[in-house]
Amino acid sequence: MKTKNHLFRIPCPNQCSTKNFPRCQLKNHLDTECLKQEISCPFNDCGCEYRGYRAAFVQHMKESSDSHLSLAGKTISIQKQLIKLYEERSNEQKIYIDLLSRKVNALEKTYGAQYIWRIDNYHEKFQEAHTNKKPTLYSPRFLTSRHGYFLGLSICLFGDGKAKGKYVSLFICIHRGDYDALLSWPFSHRVTFTLLDQNEDVNNRRHLNCSVKPNVCKENNPFLDRPIAERNASFGCPRFAELDAMTKCNYVKDDAIFIKVELDSEEMINI
Repeated sequence: MKTKNHLFRIPCPNQCSTKNFPRCQLKNHLDTECLKQEISCPFNDCGCEYRGYRAAFVQHMKESSDSHLSLAGKTISIQKQLIKLYEERSNEQKIYIDLLSRKVNALEKTYGAQYIWRIDNYHEKFQEAHTNKKPTLYSPRFLTSRHGYFLGLSICLFGDGKAKGKYVSLFICIHRGDYDALLSWPFSHRVTFTLLDQNEDVNNRRHLNCSVKPNVCKENNPFLDRPIAERNASFGCPRFAELDAMTKCNYVKDDAIFIKVELDSEEMINI
């Protein structure tokens, strides 16, 4: 009858005094018993370079107790310094993270609360509005915050309705957005439109402003309620700027104008 492989008796590979033992006990023998197995000092991580037979290990520990204590003391001192350094760095990181968090919160509030629309080829587009070829221009849509209202501007460079031929008309409308379910309705935040003066002398710039505070009432639901269709009706400033004023100051420069829109974000929900 054949002997099972793991029970097959073998001699110690280090040729120690232990008699043959089952193969399955080899690892335990070398790790804990064999006097001729080379082992490292447990203070190796502290700097002790001893490596020798297990038989001499006890003697090494007795003879090196003072040096081991010294190495352990140095190691503990170094570890304390490292811990202090890591704590300082951790505190610095916490301060930095807190600073970044405040900046992110500030950016969240102003993410889209201020938007500037550049309109190029002004004179050509004014003529298209004048001839009714293209009376209205539309801006790219923008968000009031990363998860805020989805808005868009429209401008009639030759005016709209009763303001036609006399004023530039400027409007804003609420588009259906991905986060509408999280926002407060109806929309009630003050909107300020600004035609930016491009005078190179910053101190002499005379921007043109117009503010609109939505009047929350049933009659204005088509403008201010949560959009059901792709977009709501537009509201804003039909008499935003006199046509004659467009040629004054430096509102038009290099055939371009800049329209800035700002929203009062103080009462907006911080999602």
